[in-house]
Amino acid sequence: MLIPKRLLLVPIGLLFAQTLMGQALFVFGGDSKAQACFDNAEYAAKNMPIVNKGMLEPCDYALDFGTLSLKDRAATYCNRGIIHAANENIESAMSDYSKALAISPDTPEIFVNRGNAYFMDRNFAMALEDYDHSVALGINELHVVRYNMGMALENIGNLEAAEEQFLAALELQQGWELVESRLMRLREKMLQH
Repeated sequence: MLIPKRLLLVPIGLLFAQTLMGQALFVFGGDSKAQACFDNAEYAAKNMPIVNKGMLEPCDYALDFGTLSLKDRAATYCNRGIIHAANENIESAMSDYSKALAISPDTPEIFVNRGNAYFMDRNFAMALEDYDHSVALGINELHVVRYNMGMALENIGNLEAAEEQFLAALELQQGWELVESRLMRLREKMLQH
């Protein structure tokens, strides 16, 4: 299983007044281009939509010419997928996540990132499926996944289940202002229905 340097799970939220959060996977080998790809993916996850296509170059080079272990190859595909998603190139992101999963099918971070891409594509049912799968695989940043699940559930109109996920996120990460404000807005919406 790939072990990320630090989980770059970013709650979905400045995406139509929300934010995309990805989870870059650390590359353990000595390949400097793969490491630069990780750094760019980390930046893209935190600074979307302030990214550019040039950030893909070290990823492409590492995948085409680098001497990567299978774990590092899967991580680099995942990291390139984050950058593609941040550039709103969902089709390329999905392709990279599929390649990463073919190599490392038990890595929960890949499922979260693919779930985020599904979310961006407004395919909330598939996003929820991937988020669920990441939870089953033991994702470390569970509070972020619970928040993302709440956002997807809210978007499909299941407000009660969304509330449960936001509460679960707050239980895991007490005082998280982003979730507290989202929960307050959700409850106002629930009162109107």
